[in-house]
Amino acid sequence: MDMEAGKTLTNEEVIRELLELLKKNAMKEQANDVFEICSYVDGLEKKIDSMTEELTNMQNQIKEMQEDTLVNNAKKALSEAQERLNTRCEQIKSQVYAVKAQVESTAKSIVAEAKAKGRAALYRVSEFLGIKKKLLDIRENVRGAIKTTDKDIAKTALLAKGFREAGQTAANAFRTFADKPEVDYSQKEQKHPITKAVLAPMKAVKKMLVSMELHLDASIDKLDNLAMNVQIDKEKHTENEKKQEQTEPEMAEAKRVEAEIVYSPMVAEPQEYQYNADAFEARGVDDVKQEAAHNDVSKVREDKAR
Repeated sequence: MDMEAGKTLTNEEVIRELLELLKKNAMKEQANDVFEICSYVDGLEKKIDSMTEELTNMQNQIKEMQEDTLVNNAKKALSEAQERLNTRCEQIKSQVYAVKAQVESTAKSIVAEAKAKGRAALYRVSEFLGIKKKLLDIRENVRGAIKTTDKDIAKTALLAKGFREAGQTAANAFRTFADKPEVDYSQKEQKHPITKAVLAPMKAVKKMLVSMELHLDASIDKLDNLAMNVQIDKEKHTENEKKQEQTEPEMAEAKRVEAEIVYSPMVAEPQEYQYNADAFEARGVDDVKQEAAHNDVSKVREDKAR
């Protein structure tokens, strides 16, 4: 996938969309990991651009160096050193672009699937681990560039020293010829034009390469961290689903038992209840009946006694 030149990953629409989906689905740690990985890759590209600028400046400085026999012999060697660095820089740039393209492509695929299938598709952010091999290759290339640059810096420093001492010797020779006292250059700090034209840019490039290596170390660690966070989240949700599966049958059984229980209302014997004056009146009638029955029994007993 071709990316727009100069556009950073963190500003890519698909990356922002992926980050938003992760946050909405309670995957904040994974969102932070993805953002930092993209930031590291963007940082690598910025450093490469700065290196390219330094190397271009160095190439121009070499071309503008004063023409003389000694310098002309040195310019070829210095130009070769600049070309070696420039070639390495272009290789690293190409590798970084490949990483950016893979990150964007992976993000686009994950976003599309997440929209169709939901949260589970977001676990695919662990697929960003696929760029780890590319990052390891870039780091190896950067380390190789650091070693080469160290050697070129040492050679250039030695060359500058030789030119400086040769110039000082020649200057004192002319002084001697002119019956003038020699100058003790050891007491004076003087730099040859090569130092500014070549040595300074080389040191700046080396500094950027070292910084790139640290960036690569951090991005590789962040990839491992992302994969770990995804696995932890997946295990957590799997455990929650199992608990849910165990709870649902219990709830279903409770509902079934509840449905089988027959709720019958309490049935009382039919009774008629009387209140107030009616109750007292009915009670009086009963008392009269009982008293009359008692009198009849007593009368029968008296007749028999006679």
